[in-house]
Amino acid sequence: MPRSSEEIRSLFDKWALTYDDSVRQPCGPLEGYEHSVKEAAAMVPLEAGAFLLDVGIGTGTFGALFAERGARVWGIDVSRQMLAKCRLKHPGFSLAEGSFESIPYPDEQFDVVVSSFSFHEVPPAARGAAWAEAMRVLKPEGYICLLDIMFASQEAVADARQALGRYWDDDEDYPLVGDLDALLRLSGLCDVRWRQTAPWHWAVVGRRRT
Repeated sequence: MPRSSEEIRSLFDKWALTYDDSVRQPCGPLEGYEHSVKEAAAMVPLEAGAFLLDVGIGTGTFGALFAERGARVWGIDVSRQMLAKCRLKHPGFSLAEGSFESIPYPDEQFDVVVSSFSFHEVPPAARGAAWAEAMRVLKPEGYICLLDIMFASQEAVADARQALGRYWDDDEDYPLVGDLDALLRLSGLCDVRWRQTAPWHWAVVGRRRT
């Protein structure tokens, strides 16, 4: 059963102090984390000075890759502790509490919207509305990038459950690539490109039509 919003907030508040250490030597579904964030970031066309929103910014690892290329970074997260850690590491970022379901910014504010390892925490029934909220704050012709633990099919999920053993979390309901691809295209994205970046990770980039 998916976690409640309060359970998710509590989980990431507790994880904030050790999160960076855990992704430096990841295991389980996060295996390949560093390679995946770099591969996904490289897929995104980016102009210097672009306004970029990172949804579920955590401690800022993904957003920092875009800041290095000249983006101006905003970030939201459900966890106050993650935001506090991010502020210490990246004082130039503009940060606020928020989530996929509730983004505290006006329509069409950002040239780019990105997210890493966060979308799977949205309950399946709410993913359509959450994606629409992310698209709402994206400018026409802007790019959106999603990196997450995802699987090509239910058979791939079953294989991962067996391979990961005790590292598998039955409380998670990971997206399927085909289902998410349909949602993205129906939401108005074009030039959609997918890449598998690690054994359990997929990244997708698309451009919002005018």
